[in-house]
Amino acid sequence: MTPGPWPRSLNGDSGEVITVEFGKLFEHYVTISNKVVGILLRARKQGLVQFEGEMLWQGQDDHVIITLLQ
Repeated sequence: MTPGPWPRSLNGDSGEVITVEFGKLFEHYVTISNKVVGILLRARKQGLVQFEGEMLWQGQDDHVIITLLQ
């Protein structure tokens, strides 16, 4: 299995933390669906992911880090 665009880092408190830059996620997911931003907003509302800002915009927010919480 080849690794995806999801870098992994270690968090001393709770083990492994999975993060990805929005731009990299957008690049890969847009070939599947153009709904990636809506999915991320709903996932944040459900407490599944965390990122800064109210909205994510392609180009402008490419370096925003998205953290998987669950």
